Amino acid sequence: MADEENNRKEKFLEENNLHNLTNVTRSKSDMGVFSDYPHFYEIAAEGKTEPICYATRASENSEFVLTSSKDVHCKYGPNFLGVIKPNFTGTVFDLYDWGFEQKEMKDLPKNFVPAKRRLQTIEYDSNFFAERPRSFRITIYDYKAKTTAQKEKVKFQLENLPPKFN
Repeated sequence: MADEENNRKEKFLEENNLHNLTNVTRSKSDMGVFSDYPHFYEIAAEGKTEPICYATRASENSEFVLTSSKDVHCKYGPNFLGVIKPNFTGTVFDLYDWGFEQKEMKDLPKNFVPAKRRLQTIEYDSNFFAERPRSFRITIYDYKAKTTAQKEKVKFQLENLPPKFN
């Protein structure tokens, strides 16, 4: 059962060597008095109406929970795909898969559930006064590696080009 679920989720990580554009649609909640959180997101491929996956964010400083189902946003369920964890200032985002934290796995049999893997890191340069265009870097890690040291190995590093001024 766990292997079937893991194989189904692995399809979301397949590389396709295409120029992938997505539309992200955000809807806000009317539940809060002083806040419009939680926020709900639908992520769809450019030109498609059917979403690829969904996400939710409970508060301004919380992580994004990615799921394959629109109405079920719980961690570690069958629809759970992973989390995006921001840092305090919102300039670094780490994308993790559906695996479990090491501290949660210590009392379970070995290889009973998959361990959490970091897939990507997205870093923005701070630009508080908008004196220049925002620059960012995306680091893609080798999530298929077997050892912890290999998993931290950078597979790709992408960086946006600086603008050319007239």
